[in-house]
Amino acid sequence: MLHIQATMKIAFIGGVEFSHEILSTILENGWDVSVVFSYLDSKKKYYSDFANFDDLSKKYAFTQIKVNNINDPENIELLQKIKPDLILVMGWSQLLKNEIISIPKFGVIGSHPTKLPKYRGRAPIPWSILKNLRHSALTFFFIEEGVDDGDILDQQVFEIEDQDDATSIYHKVTLLGKEMILDDLNKIKNKTFLRKKQNPAEFTENWPKRTPEDGKINWAKTAKDIQTLIRATTHPYPGAFGYFNKKCVKIWKASVIDESFETLGKIINVDKNGVQVSTGDSSILIIKASFDDGVECFSHEIFSKDDIGKILT
Repeated sequence: MLHIQATMKIAFIGGVEFSHEILSTILENGWDVSVVFSYLDSKKKYYSDFANFDDLSKKYAFTQIKVNNINDPENIELLQKIKPDLILVMGWSQLLKNEIISIPKFGVIGSHPTKLPKYRGRAPIPWSILKNLRHSALTFFFIEEGVDDGDILDQQVFEIEDQDDATSIYHKVTLLGKEMILDDLNKIKNKTFLRKKQNPAEFTENWPKRTPEDGKINWAKTAKDIQTLIRATTHPYPGAFGYFNKKCVKIWKASVIDESFETLGKIINVDKNGVQVSTGDSSILIIKASFDDGVECFSHEIFSKDDIGKILT
């Protein structure tokens, strides 16, 4: 039987895979989670890494509220009634109103997978790859009325390697978050945590929201640029894509081939290694792909040698 850490009452807000893993770790280690707010199931179409928490709710018997907006009056009233000591916001796109922020005595802790305050904004994992960063960080910070500008509770740096893509970085961030949250909860409970002010002089850039349409491949770009886009938009995100025979083809994994050809987007070769396609400076090898949101598979399973010479747009 779990030993419940009853000295601190927690409310949890989250709706994606990262949230699910963090919450699972918290519950496994006996922390008292009074209520969990997650997205309505109907919002799955808006979040590529959407997570359902019904399995955890059934296992740990906590109150789960599926919401359209966390700031709706009924949610604020419930939080005011519960009076949690701490609110954790782990993987949530909506900003919190001050009516919620002011409720818990220890504050509201948010997460952001960048090295705050250097980079702020949306889609941090894809942007970290697109900007060719060599390092990033997971930051836990105190949520205030501003955007990502509250005091830092914890920040752990990780390396972004050449072979990393959105899938591997999401995994790195999740593992790091599971370690950090347990350490930080103990520090908060024991009142040994520190708050570090963000230095505005360190701010570099605010990243804008990305949409699925931003994954459209321009075959005139360099092979490296195209491969970087593919790495940045692969799972759990919507994917980079082009069109073949008027069908959308999602490209989930590719490598660069140092061979150049005149016609952009032309299929040069198809074999068991993948599908070679010409680009602005050389070519890429499509390794994994899918058609029209179908099942992902090795590209040579959905293209054939009969397609050599045809064009991807």
